[in-house]
This record gives sequence, C-alpha cells and structure tokens, in this order.
Amino acid sequence: MLTENGVNLFSKPADVGAAPSLAHGERPRGLTEAGWVRTTGWLQVGDHPVHSASVAALAGLLWSLVGAAVLVNTAPVLAGVLVLATPLLCGGLWWLYTAYVRPSSSARNIERKHAHELEPGDLVRLCGSIGPIGRVIEVASGEDVRVVYHGGGRQTWPRHQVVHIAELLS
Repeated sequence: MLTENGVNLFSKPADVGAAPSLAHGERPRGLTEAGWVRTTGWLQVGDHPVHSASVAALAGLLWSLVGAAVLVNTAPVLAGVLVLATPLLCGGLWWLYTAYVRPSSSARNIERKHAHELEPGDLVRLCGSIGPIGRVIEVASGEDVRVVYHGGGRQTWPRHQVVHIAELLS
C-alpha cells in the first residue's frame, strides 16, 4: 500500500475486486451503483484539485459583471449587490448540488501510465484527465488493452494510450 512517505509493507493489500474506496477505507461520496465514482473539479493546480464550485463562482462573477454593466446607470446599488452576491450564490448552490443532490468526490491525478502498464487495483480516470474514476479489476493485453472495472464496466485502449491514475480525496 502506498502512503504519503512511500510504501507501507505492514498494511493489508487492497482487495482489487472491491469498490473504489478512500485511502482510509471509507466509501467515496460519489460512488455510484454501477461501481464508478463521480468526481467534481476540472482543474488541478500542481497536486491540488480545484473544486468545481470555485469554477461556478467564477462563472457567476463573470455573468454578474455583465449584469452590473447593464444596471450600473439605472440601479448602481443593485449592480454592486449583484456583483457581490451572484458568485457566492452560484458557488454555494453548486457545492450543495455536488454534496447532496448528485454527490461527487474530489480527486486528483497522481500519475500517468500507458494502458498496457495498468494493473488490477489502479484507480483510472475513465474520460481522459477529468471525469469519473473506475477501479481496474482485470487487464487483458493483446493488440489492444481491454480493461474491466469494478461494477462490470469495460473499456478498450490502444497499448500506448496514456491513462491518468487518480487518488480519491472525499
């Protein structure tokens, strides 16, 4: 098992057929019935994922600036309130949505591998560098690499396709 400082030889090996889980064994917030994990956040700065609520707040700020430009001559106070309240409202509502309505886990990409280097137990991004995560339970390598995920999902990649290995954070 990997830890922050390297390899822990005294921990129990992960059950590769088990559902994806957090480092301390808890169920991730975005785990779906199909066995993959819904994630939030499209940006990663270094090792730190940026929650999509921050992106929603930024989008709210941009739209509020457009609205404020229209309103500034007729209702300057409303324009100021709009600029202050809209980003908070957009970010807060999106956070509530990803926490309670459609729960999503935060995750970060930790490395890249070629498809033929995948091993059972790897947590792989299913759609490039962003999007949902699946736990690999079986890898069949031939001309193409066929991967089976926990929950029964399957995917085929060319041998040298670069895939992103992720770590679940919540």
